[in-house]
Amino acid sequence: MSRHSKHSNDRSFYSAKERADAGYSVTKKDVLGSECFLPFGHCCLSLKAPKDPVATPDGHIYDREFILEYLLTRKLELQAEAKKYEDQESKKARKLDAEKQKESMQEILDFEKLDQGLLSGDYRHKRALEKADEVVFGAPDDDKAKRRKKGELLTVNKVEFAASSFWASQNTQSAAPAPLTKVDTTVKCPMSGKKLRVKDLIPVKFEITDQKMMDRGGEKGVFCCAVSKHPITHQKAVCIKPSGIVVMESVLKTMVYKDMVCPITGKKLKGKEDILTLVAGGTGFSHHNETQAKSFSSIRSFGGDNRSMQGHLPAAGYVGLR
Repeated sequence: MSRHSKHSNDRSFYSAKERADAGYSVTKKDVLGSECFLPFGHCCLSLKAPKDPVATPDGHIYDREFILEYLLTRKLELQAEAKKYEDQESKKARKLDAEKQKESMQEILDFEKLDQGLLSGDYRHKRALEKADEVVFGAPDDDKAKRRKKGELLTVNKVEFAASSFWASQNTQSAAPAPLTKVDTTVKCPMSGKKLRVKDLIPVKFEITDQKMMDRGGEKGVFCCAVSKHPITHQKAVCIKPSGIVVMESVLKTMVYKDMVCPITGKKLKGKEDILTLVAGGTGFSHHNETQAKSFSSIRSFGGDNRSMQGHLPAAGYVGLR
């Protein structure tokens, strides 16, 4: 067997080895780095350091202005969708009632025809009923013109037919819109997907590490623990509900759980239910992060990419694909 036969490139498909050499045989998975996550304390809607921070019962942090605007806007949107659904259902009910009324009216008409046919012995009367049931194509149903006799030649108006033609752009049929489903008007948290009300929002008081970082819009570590003054980057933090003070979880055992008192304001806690764990963005380490970025690759043309990318892609990635 000649050497050329082993490297034949006249096939219309790619082998498994050629796809593997080109780097398109597997799915690439990379753990996201810490710079891909929202810094601790930033609003989940504005993605900035909040001016008036609040927390949900699940621990997600928002700026009061943005979360109130979202709740109001979302409530109006859901009410509008519910109104459309109600209009659709009422239209269906009216259509069903009209069909039932039409059926009942038809039954009455059939009964009257049958009754008149049995009681009347006049041949002309029976003939009139039979003639009324005859269908003559092209005969108008209105009173503007007389009913044409069966077999009579029709005078066709092509302009009227063209106006009502199926092929005319204004008469082209389209698919019916999809039926609407029942809408739940309950506004939910954009992060957790659970029911959220304005009175459920908990005020939060952050300790700022550096005011310059805050003036720049907030950076990683802009907020710190109110007790230890250490910047909170990836550490777990909690909020003391009665006072809104934010401290690290490591401070709870020594400063909070011992006397069940806020170490800053001195307010008493009813129990562990007054401790709210705040949700942090996580880090790039697999121990703290389960999010993965997936990218699916496909076979590309070497010549086509050379034209579009001006030859910036390495030729080594296209072994067997030239």
